[in-house]
Amino acid sequence: MIWVEILSRHRDIASRHRFPGPEVSIGRGYDNDVIVDDPYVAARHLRVFRDDAGRLVAEDLGSTNGTFLDGNKTRLPRILLDGQQPIRIGQTFLRVREPGHAVEPERVAPQRWHILPVVAAVLFGAAVLGLEALTVWFGQVVEPRALNYLTPLLSACGAILTWVGMWALLSRIFAGRSHFFRHLLIALSGAFALSFYGEFAKYLAFAWTRPVAGTYEYVAIWIIVAAVCFFHLREVGSTRLWLKGALVAALLVVAISVQTLQRSQALSDSGRQTTLHILLPPSLRAVPYRSEADFFGAVGDLKATLDRDRAQTGPSPGQTP
Repeated sequence: MIWVEILSRHRDIASRHRFPGPEVSIGRGYDNDVIVDDPYVAARHLRVFRDDAGRLVAEDLGSTNGTFLDGNKTRLPRILLDGQQPIRIGQTFLRVREPGHAVEPERVAPQRWHILPVVAAVLFGAAVLGLEALTVWFGQVVEPRALNYLTPLLSACGAILTWVGMWALLSRIFAGRSHFFRHLLIALSGAFALSFYGEFAKYLAFAWTRPVAGTYEYVAIWIIVAAVCFFHLREVGSTRLWLKGALVAALLVVAISVQTLQRSQALSDSGRQTTLHILLPPSLRAVPYRSEADFFGAVGDLKATLDRDRAQTGPSPGQTP
């Protein structure tokens, strides 16, 4: 008896075929035991049989595109099958196994706590909306109106749902399941991290006169977005995570470099520093304010320094001292 498995692009089992005879023919023609719907597979592409030692062997029947081991670019006329490494014909992956092939032991089913993900989603969602409402409240300079709060909150909900729907659709296409709730948790976690960092940077700049976190806020934003995208990609497919991580890291470096260059050129052109656009309540101020005497004293010291520099430089040509 011979088992032939057709594998997906992620090397998952798409279908299994059992044959009681000593030989199996594989190809695109209807006279084969296993018919492969692949235009790059020959009409009679492959023959699987047992050699004199009873081992399973795959033999190419003179196809144009050849037969390969998975991950190997060397065309092989005959392959000794071990039941583990797939073989490729055309763009189709196959695996051949014995009836007595040992399978992995059964996994212990984890306890399912459905309430925990729901609570986490509710908490993250409430935190994101709360931080968004807090930002609107800090920026209020007129009489509060409900529309001023509803518009940004609804916009945030719409953006998150659109983002999650896109990744859920990709999961449905490539993994066969949408994993909508998992993608929702990932998106809400990222949105909370973005909102929290933004508010924390504003607090440091206002309360402690530490504008560094706000100056490099774009770096933190790109890092958070890259982490969120990687976790989304992991839900879409758990294979080749190192390649996905390397791709996300490369795009992260490019994005940060480009924006750093743009900001440096914009600063040199305008000559203005970044300022805090939203004022916070004075009670949040942690560093004591400078008195009026200190301020004008610093101005006087600056004026004295400028006068001394002018005196050392002397009058410019064409001017009377």
